[in-house]
Amino acid sequence: MNLIYTIILTIIILVLIISIKDLFFEDKIKKINKSIPSPPTIPIFGNLLQINSKDVATCFNDFYKQYGKVYRLRLGSVETVVLTGGDIIDECFNKKYRDFLKARYVKFSRYLGKDTNILHSNGDYHFLLKGVLSSQVTVRKLNNGRLEFNKYILQMFNNLNNNDEGSTMFLANDVPSQIKKLILKVVLNFTLGIEENDDINLSLFQNGSNIFKAAGLFIYSDYLPFLFPLDIKSMAKSNMISSYVFVRDYLAKKLEEVKKKEYIINGDDDGGVDTSQTPLIESYYKLYLQGLIGYDSILLSIVDIIIASVDTTSNSISFIIARLTNHQEIQSKIYEEIMSNDINNNSNNISFSDHSKYPYIISIMNETYRYYASVPLPEPNMTTEDIEVDGYKIAKGTQIYKNIRGTLISKEFWGEDALEFKPERFKTQTLNQKGLLHFGAGPRGCPGARFTECFFFTLMVLLFKNYKLQNPNDNPIDDRGDVGLSMQCKPYDALFIKRN
Repeated sequence: MNLIYTIILTIIILVLIISIKDLFFEDKIKKINKSIPSPPTIPIFGNLLQINSKDVATCFNDFYKQYGKVYRLRLGSVETVVLTGGDIIDECFNKKYRDFLKARYVKFSRYLGKDTNILHSNGDYHFLLKGVLSSQVTVRKLNNGRLEFNKYILQMFNNLNNNDEGSTMFLANDVPSQIKKLILKVVLNFTLGIEENDDINLSLFQNGSNIFKAAGLFIYSDYLPFLFPLDIKSMAKSNMISSYVFVRDYLAKKLEEVKKKEYIINGDDDGGVDTSQTPLIESYYKLYLQGLIGYDSILLSIVDIIIASVDTTSNSISFIIARLTNHQEIQSKIYEEIMSNDINNNSNNISFSDHSKYPYIISIMNETYRYYASVPLPEPNMTTEDIEVDGYKIAKGTQIYKNIRGTLISKEFWGEDALEFKPERFKTQTLNQKGLLHFGAGPRGCPGARFTECFFFTLMVLLFKNYKLQNPNDNPIDDRGDVGLSMQCKPYDALFIKRN
């Protein structure tokens, strides 16, 4: 009992000390940032208790509507600035301050990666890990069939149809899950060079989904450790740690198999195999043998890549399939464009190199990136020098958030029809045109962007060339999504009707 009283008294004293410091002392960061518009704060907590933990992105966007494109929050003791608008984000992350915003702000709850994974590492170490991944998903390699997209997509259609070639239609249950499983197969082939059985794929799928959903939780104790009791329930419910351990242990076994390959151990670069098909895990292992990265970096980076690529890519595609299932007229336009380019009935062998011939599909992809921003509020960065943005000084050491969702649906930037799905707005634009920010911005932008674009384009052509989709229910499919680290598409069914 005395121990409990001692702990309680210690916490009270700490809170009093923090309160006095907060009220009467102003550190350097706070002093520089104080001119930035901000909602009112309260001692100790700052704006922390004003954050809706179940929908942080919408909460931040509401602040933008009140306080403008550059506004300040104080989350516990962490000075934070939120940026909204393509021009401002482009200036900061691509042009003027790109070198001062390379560092990731690593919250306490993200230390499962120990700051050595591709997502949360910083400096040259991060760019080494990212560079290996980027080199494996170049346009040339993707066009040469590096990831065999066509094979896996057509295989999914056959599996959904129970391999019945004579059938003219079939019902696909829970389309978002089917898309995730499809992309998981592609990503496992890319990262590990294997095809797993359905049971293992299902386990990886379920545990990977748990991790990504949990990563979207707002953790109050990241900013004030004594608030950890508030986070225990949500963290326990997410099963994040057990799921992370499952995926990591699975990959550890696969890495043990890589270590037994003699051509890698002996330093033979090709080992008699086609290096363009080398699994990513082997490329990372070679860096480890050279002493350039740690052993844990191999496992943790592969975890990042599998989970992030499967989740973000599948949700973008699932959202647009839901939208098009509700809107037959858009499907008809897509089909017309495909057939106008398919004189020899050869589009099942479509390549990403052909994408410029399909401007309407490209406009739909761009509008999907805008309307269904897969990561509405990316992991924060940190300023490594004092900077000035839109007339406001921002101190070194400030946590910086990019309000991507707010930028992409704001009438300020996209006009009065910003909340409408309207592919025609990108009628004459190239793929992923400037201002979309779907894949982030600057040096920390998504290294797998080309993977998503190539897969997305290939699936759109193969799907709508071969099938017309209908909603089997009377009510329209709900395509609003659930908010997390990525927007999660809700389950829905679709009727696939085979085209002649």
